[in-house]
Amino acid sequence: MNSTVLFNPRGSEWHRWDPHIHAPGTLLVDAFHEDWEKYLGEIETSVPTVRALGVTDYFCINAYHEVRKRKAQGRLANVELLFPNVEMRLDIKTEKKHPINLHLLFSPDDPDHESEIQRILGQLQFHFEPEDRTYHCTLDDFERLGRAIDATQTDRQGAIKTGANQFKATFDQLRELFRREGWLRKNCLVAVAGGSNDGTAGLQSDDSYKASRWNLESFAHIIFAGTPAQRDFWLGKTPQCPPGVIEKHYRSLKPCLHGSDAHRHEKVLTPDLKRYCWLKGDLTFETLRQAVIEPEERAWIGEAPPPETSPAFRIDRVTVSDATWFTNGTVEMNGGLVAIIGERGSGKTALADIVAQGTRSLGGALAESSFLRRATHPENLVGSARVELRWGDGAKHSAELQPQSNGGVDDEAADARYLSQQFVEQLCSSAGLATQLRDEIERVIFEATDDADRLGAASFDELKDARLEAIRRRRDELRELILSASDTIAREDILRDGLDAKRKTRKGIAEAIEKAKKELLTLIPKGKEERARQLAAIDKACSEAEGELQRLQLQRQRRGELQQEREHILNQIEPRRFAEMQRTFAAAALSEEEWKAFRMQFAGDADGVIRNAIKDTDGATKTLLDGDPSVLVDEVTTPLLKWPLALLRRRRDETRKDVGVDVTKQRKFDEVKRTIAQQEARLGSIDREIKHAEGAEGRRRECLAQRRDSYLAVFGGLLEEQEVLEELYGPLRKKLARAEGALAKLDFFVHRLVDMGSWVEAGERLLDLRTAGRFRGRGNLREIAERELLAAWRDGSAETVATAMDVFRKTYHSDLLEGRPSTVKAEDRHAWVQSLGAWLYSTDHVTLEYGIRYDGVPIERLSPGTRGIVLLLLYLAIDDQDRRPLIIDQPEENLDPKSVFDELVFYFRAARKRRQVIVVTHNANLVVNTDADQVIVAESIRGPSGGLPSITYRSGSLENREIRKAVCELLEGGERAFLERERRYRLRWDELIGTDDPESGQAMGGAGGAAAPDAHRI
Repeated sequence: MNSTVLFNPRGSEWHRWDPHIHAPGTLLVDAFHEDWEKYLGEIETSVPTVRALGVTDYFCINAYHEVRKRKAQGRLANVELLFPNVEMRLDIKTEKKHPINLHLLFSPDDPDHESEIQRILGQLQFHFEPEDRTYHCTLDDFERLGRAIDATQTDRQGAIKTGANQFKATFDQLRELFRREGWLRKNCLVAVAGGSNDGTAGLQSDDSYKASRWNLESFAHIIFAGTPAQRDFWLGKTPQCPPGVIEKHYRSLKPCLHGSDAHRHEKVLTPDLKRYCWLKGDLTFETLRQAVIEPEERAWIGEAPPPETSPAFRIDRVTVSDATWFTNGTVEMNGGLVAIIGERGSGKTALADIVAQGTRSLGGALAESSFLRRATHPENLVGSARVELRWGDGAKHSAELQPQSNGGVDDEAADARYLSQQFVEQLCSSAGLATQLRDEIERVIFEATDDADRLGAASFDELKDARLEAIRRRRDELRELILSASDTIAREDILRDGLDAKRKTRKGIAEAIEKAKKELLTLIPKGKEERARQLAAIDKACSEAEGELQRLQLQRQRRGELQQEREHILNQIEPRRFAEMQRTFAAAALSEEEWKAFRMQFAGDADGVIRNAIKDTDGATKTLLDGDPSVLVDEVTTPLLKWPLALLRRRRDETRKDVGVDVTKQRKFDEVKRTIAQQEARLGSIDREIKHAEGAEGRRRECLAQRRDSYLAVFGGLLEEQEVLEELYGPLRKKLARAEGALAKLDFFVHRLVDMGSWVEAGERLLDLRTAGRFRGRGNLREIAERELLAAWRDGSAETVATAMDVFRKTYHSDLLEGRPSTVKAEDRHAWVQSLGAWLYSTDHVTLEYGIRYDGVPIERLSPGTRGIVLLLLYLAIDDQDRRPLIIDQPEENLDPKSVFDELVFYFRAARKRRQVIVVTHNANLVVNTDADQVIVAESIRGPSGGLPSITYRSGSLENREIRKAVCELLEGGERAFLERERRYRLRWDELIGTDDPESGQAMGGAGGAAAPDAHRI
């Protein structure tokens, strides 16, 4: 009998196995010299400690029987499992002329397994033609065959070895044996050597053995090979042979196991290159079967088992004290994927809550359905109970079970991530997706962002604001420039359009002046005509000088105002601007001396320029009034225009008296003179207006170009912001770019969102849709805008957008102007045109939308079930920077079983390699098809009225028969999940061996099928 199996309550853990080791007395190539003490001592002192042995012998189980007997006597205490490995040589030879080795690995669970194995082996036959005699696979027949081959044999053991060396099994016999024998199918796994010496790789170069090789490899459950190349091939990890190809041609992916194949003491448990064999599971034969089902997850070859979660981030043990209702006292935990199952009210969530409380990840806002909420409100039923967690590195942390705070979880202080039912439901709600789920995604992205790229920010929002602040500020400034340009363009339009009217007005004023001058002549006494002409000339010179004086006075005022503006900028505006700049860019960490370079200064000596200009104006004014003291004015020879104004005024007054207009006409004369002066002043003013208006078209073109440049820059800023967002989401995009399965359905998007409705509505409010040309009638503006502008706004480059607006404005300019409402008065036309331009070039309706889509649908619009998938993908696959335990309470509440299997199983399996995952579930797929490392079964018994129920937890691995039974009984679809899990390797067993035995489903074999890939695997 094999020693009693002790299932590990911690579930599946890595142990070192040697599935292929010979022992003293092995039938062939025995170099142990019967030294059992040395052999056993080498196993007992092995480093790393070996825990399971496949004791090997040729065509028999003699070696296994002997080792088993010594273990029963107290040896090999470190070895929990012994199982027989029957090595057979087939009648197929490699290119090195060695027969192919095939191994039958038998379960020791049946108390009569030794007799059953001998019975089955005895059915194999070898025909020796010279004697026309058939020999069976028994020690007695080996002796007879040995003597028939070598008549000189006198020693029974020698004859047995000779006969065994000659005995060759055929593949057809073995396949027929499996077809007939139900016990064999239930209790045996087939392994074939994969190497080139005595394995199937030795047949690769001989095409005549191609079918034989494929048949053997399909039939086998296990490949005995230790090279990484072989392991990658049989796990479907080579480009030319992905999993689908392996499964099609060889029935299933296959584990590669490696033993020391020791025939002498020096090789005992010392395979070449320290390629030790590691299996994850209990120390039972069932673990071998699980390795066939989960070859990548359960089998490993290397000096050490594959790396697991860091001990410092792995909960090793949960202890609850001062709580009679927690009957276990202590619950051991696996460091991988832990599934907690049980009936409703059995205590599943209780254990999750307790662990969460111990890891400071529970928070105070507990859902009504949570265990600790019900156990502490309104009455505290947990009393002074405490939870203590022991971590894998030996560290301990304890806490009261009574929650102390009603606040949220401090994520920085929490030692685990707890996804309670309340949390999942909240994030799966529509409101949660708009805020919290997005926040969670961005938190994960931020944590995946390199510290050097965080710009000192403490969160994604801070980093985003830091990266986008300058861009958005410039865009706001550009929008202000567009408004200002539109205002200027409207003014220039009015000036340009009013030029003809101003010219007509000027003509009228000039004619009125001429008429007044003629009238003035009629008031001059006869004989005084010459003096009147002199007076007119002096009047004209005086008017021009007074006009120049007004110009100088205005110039003096403006230069004084410019001086005040300079002082205002220096003393008020620039200090505020500089201080704001220093605050905005404080993170630039410039010194006070370096900041001085950023002060805005006038390019030259502005103060001196203004002082000199004012001095010049004052001098010119004095000279205009009083003349240049250094220049003598000869009133006879000096032209009137060179006279100072004071002299002109004095001579004008003298000449007026000399003309001698009588008192009656004097009043009229003075009135006409005033009219002429006023009209000439108006003429000068309108001349200046006409000159300014004549430049309106040029200035208008400049403003149009400036507005276009600002408009283009706004969209350039949007593209720049889009690039920044894509960079910020870079860590997520990199993960998604190489993702497969459900994760590949996730993608980050950022695009422009055009609110055409608001833009059109604003435009239609400005227009009279009864008169607006091609925009006449509601809806036409939208139709035209969607045709002419929408594509550019939504997807075009900045230049494309600006060009599209240029074309739109030029094409529909007259239509827009025709749409001026009759309620807009002439004096309000400028404001209306300005509003029209501001609307036309507005950009508020074009914004950036960004986020995450799943299967093309933004997460905000997903169904609750699909939201649940996204949430779990976030923590299982995307949040790979967080190594803390992940505790999930019934994540499948919003998911159908098919979604769990199709979308999430792979990610649960992958996540447990980097972090401990503890999941409360009633979904069989999350237990069975994830290949959970540990299953904890919760059971409760109702306690006294008003008290807590008595809760018990029992745990183990999926190899544990009791655990498997509990999974099938407690979880809907549990048995089906096991069948689905095993489907991959047992699908075509019946086809291969041709049996109708309903028990064949318990066995594991393979099928040949179509042409298999001929890949080099050594």
